[in-house]
Amino acid sequence: MTQYLVTGGTGYLGRHLVRRLVEQGRRVRVLVRPGSDTSGLEGTEIVTGDVTDTASLRAAVEGCQRVFHAAAETRDSRPESTYIATNLKAVTALLEMAPALGVERVVHTSHYFAIGRTGEPRMSHDQVAEEYWTHDPGDMHDAHELSKYDAENEVNQRVSLGEPVLALIPTMMYGPEARPVSGPDDLAKGNRIVAMLASHAAGRYPGIPADGKQIWNLVHVEDVAAGHVTAMDAGDDGDGEWPPPRWTHWHYILGGENVTAAGLFEQFGRAAGCSAPKILGTGGLFGKLLGGHPYKGRSKERFAMDSHCWAYTPAMAQTDWGYSTRPLAEGLETTVAWMRESGLIS
Repeated sequence: MTQYLVTGGTGYLGRHLVRRLVEQGRRVRVLVRPGSDTSGLEGTEIVTGDVTDTASLRAAVEGCQRVFHAAAETRDSRPESTYIATNLKAVTALLEMAPALGVERVVHTSHYFAIGRTGEPRMSHDQVAEEYWTHDPGDMHDAHELSKYDAENEVNQRVSLGEPVLALIPTMMYGPEARPVSGPDDLAKGNRIVAMLASHAAGRYPGIPADGKQIWNLVHVEDVAAGHVTAMDAGDDGDGEWPPPRWTHWHYILGGENVTAAGLFEQFGRAAGCSAPKILGTGGLFGKLLGGHPYKGRSKERFAMDSHCWAYTPAMAQTDWGYSTRPLAEGLETTVAWMRESGLIS
């Protein structure tokens, strides 16, 4: 029976991915850091270690035929060395050891940071990016974004050598968590959209950066988890070659629906019964925030990121291997219901 390894299994996406694999009756090993909350990982083999420690990573990989590498540092304003160690060096180490340890397939969870922002000045405001869109190395917001871009290049190098590696690029994920949460501060660090919405519902969100017309691509976390499993399973009903030769790219965008930032809060407000937040604009307070202290704990870099467009299309994954997502309105409705049950909306 195939043995799967999931790194980052205690993260926002990771728990959903683990739950899906376990529900399908698969043998799942999860690499977790000491002291981590392991709720939601029932039915798995838990191995204690850290992806930044090569020895413990190797011990976790040994005996596994398929690896989902979802571990990443997702918090803002970490030291550059932290991003490099977790988001880049750990990826390099895993890809280097995988062939010798008999790993047959590696799915690396990338990030839309690896592709870069859309909109002006490189494209029109409403144009969306696909897999052939390449990041401008001179347009990096911070070390976090750079580390995801560099990790994507490491995967590309392995693909060019003919190794069985695939990168999947989730966009802005939202949705429930695959574990109980006790309040806004208990949300996973990767669950930024729900944290933002919960902050607004509690009256703590200062307003939408820029003019609110920036376009974001929103995707339900459960659709991203399903996409990971579908991509990993490809070829199992054929000659087993993976990734299948018919696929047209070595990385795929796992996105959902494009919506303006203001439009997102309008839809959320209708579902949650709260008014939309104010628009901060491009001058006045906006300028002061960028020149001084960012708004309510958010970094200056994150504030700038939220002011930009991140618009994408998942058309290639839909065409090549049947990736599918739910409409944003449907996803928000169930997300709001979960937020109420979890005490995130009073």
